[in-house]
Amino acid sequence: MLEALRPIKEALLQNENIYRIWAVCDLENNGSKRVMEKSGMNCEGILRKWVLHPNVSAIPRDCFVYSIVKE
Repeated sequence: MLEALRPIKEALLQNENIYRIWAVCDLENNGSKRVMEKSGMNCEGILRKWVLHPNVSAIPRDCFVYSIVKE
């Protein structure tokens, strides 16, 4: 997954109109957290009751929000 994310991230940041890329992942999704961190994204915090995963829970779940911004 990291191999797919890096070129997409780099291409988006080369666009002069894009200054910020962000993504979310479930608090328990350690694989996604690791991929985002390895790609250079920073954890900005937790979004409470952010997304519904019907296969996991009937109520919305908390998510980490990660981002990278253009310097």
